[in-house]
Amino acid sequence: MSLLDKRLILVAGKGGVGRSTVAASIAAACARRGRKTLLFEVVANDRFGDYFGKPAVGAHIVPLAPNLSGVNTNPAAALEEYGLMILKFRTVYEMVFENRLVRAFIRAIPGIDDYSMLGKAWFHAMETKRGKPVWDTIVFDLPASGHSISMLRIPWVIVDTVPDGPLTRDAHSVQAMLRDTERTALVLATLAEEMPANEARELQAKLGGLMGLQVQHLVVNQLYPDRFAEGSPQARVLAALNGAAAPPPHLAALAAHGELARSRRQLNERYLAQLTAQVQAPQIHLPLLFAPQLGPAHIEHLSQLIERATA
Repeated sequence: MSLLDKRLILVAGKGGVGRSTVAASIAAACARRGRKTLLFEVVANDRFGDYFGKPAVGAHIVPLAPNLSGVNTNPAAALEEYGLMILKFRTVYEMVFENRLVRAFIRAIPGIDDYSMLGKAWFHAMETKRGKPVWDTIVFDLPASGHSISMLRIPWVIVDTVPDGPLTRDAHSVQAMLRDTERTALVLATLAEEMPANEARELQAKLGGLMGLQVQHLVVNQLYPDRFAEGSPQARVLAALNGAAAPPPHLAALAAHGELARSRRQLNERYLAQLTAQVQAPQIHLPLLFAPQLGPAHIEHLSQLIERATA
């Protein structure tokens, strides 16, 4: 089954590697295939609105593109939605969940904020209307590495420590979905650079060791273009510029820029080899886009690359 046909796609990775860009591009690819897709983020400085030419995404589900919606939830919104779903009526919800003592008790429960947001993602992945799934795919832009591990770990902690009951029943269901590779895919986003590559290896090991979750795709983002491959016309021009005696300033600047681009690509190649050896998952390569801000055209381009790579 293709990545883009999964019910739940988890996108994990170190902060600063373009994880949200990867999640948005995967979601756009799913939507283009006709799948009704929800792009899901938590307590984020929203970028999805800009990516799709829309206002910033908040705690309520909003349309972003054909077949694609987005939501940026937070613990208070997730708990309110859960309370209303269980208690049915807002007046009853307010009597219970807005009670000062109950609110203090809830805030004191370790991990309740993370579990409420993970539970909301799971709910939407299981949500049905008239016997049919409301969403074909949920793309979950997880928090940065350490936070994502603690969030995903909560169902295991509940199962191991809480007596059997409604809470453990739901935790078992979340566990089952996260481990089910037919329904769920774990995508790891990284850069071909030293620190992100090392953290990708460590994150894969922790996700596998703590929860038995296996990375199904490794997305290596922001790769420099390979414009100066050995023997290429561009490499020959660069060699000629470097060999020229006292070139004009504009040509010297051009040569310096070319050398920088070539060295960055060589660095990328070094860490691509390291990632291939250390992270056992098919790789998807995405280019560095030279733009001050990414918008709909950029996300469309990246989504097409992802779709081709996962076909």
